[in-house]
Amino acid sequence: MNKEDKLFSITAASFIKEFCRPMHNISLTNFMHDITFGNGQISMLVNNANIFKFYYENKIPMLCTDDSGRTLETGIYLNKFLEERYQDCSVLMPLMVNVGKKYNQSFGQTSVHVVIREETCQHLYSLFFDLAENDFLHWVVNNGNYLQEFIDNYNYAAKDILLAAKATENRIVLPNSNQHHASIQPISLTLSLIHKQNKLPIHLSIQQSRCLELLMQGKSAKKIAIEMELSHRTIEHYLDKIRKILGCSSNKELIIFYYDQLHHKKHTMAST
Repeated sequence: MNKEDKLFSITAASFIKEFCRPMHNISLTNFMHDITFGNGQISMLVNNANIFKFYYENKIPMLCTDDSGRTLETGIYLNKFLEERYQDCSVLMPLMVNVGKKYNQSFGQTSVHVVIREETCQHLYSLFFDLAENDFLHWVVNNGNYLQEFIDNYNYAAKDILLAAKATENRIVLPNSNQHHASIQPISLTLSLIHKQNKLPIHLSIQQSRCLELLMQGKSAKKIAIEMELSHRTIEHYLDKIRKILGCSSNKELIIFYYDQLHHKKHTMAST
């Protein structure tokens, strides 16, 4: 990351944090705005410069993008719709939440995303709410005008920052969704396993999946903590949750009952 990128991300983070502060009384917990251009170029405006740095250093793909930029048409999209409709969103959106937690940022329970396309770029405005799904849907239905007013007010207040965001020197290059399999693999995809007792499919989160993969490689909780850059206590919490979800009383049982499933999935992916 060059000096200009670092300074711009800090300036943008400071502005967004102050702009959104009055909105906390409507359960708005976070706000992000990214501007996509062609060939993987993007400007990210988030309220924590460390998140910008994480995306840049780990080359996290941008959702719903190709070589031309954002592929979504102008409109309003709920997070549940995006995660169910687009495979990359089902991986990248939960990952975004986990990245936020890493830097003490809350992305709430639900979110709404507004896409506005221009001739040379595409804007994605993401608003995150700490509302249960039913309450969130009720809010969206009854506050459509508020979303437009919020974006209009934001664009007006941030006009100088947005002008800078479009400058070539303030863009970074990230993989697009067509490349997301290769780019996201080091961080791990989600796992789906068949429960050993009730034979129903169990879907683990990204962090749980990575944790289980490392356990299956014979690594201790302490080594997993180091590799995932998390505390030992957090890893123990993940393992405890995984054991409960998969009906096991020990890590040894996890390996005994689920190693073959995991090994088969990896072999299948490698052969396709």
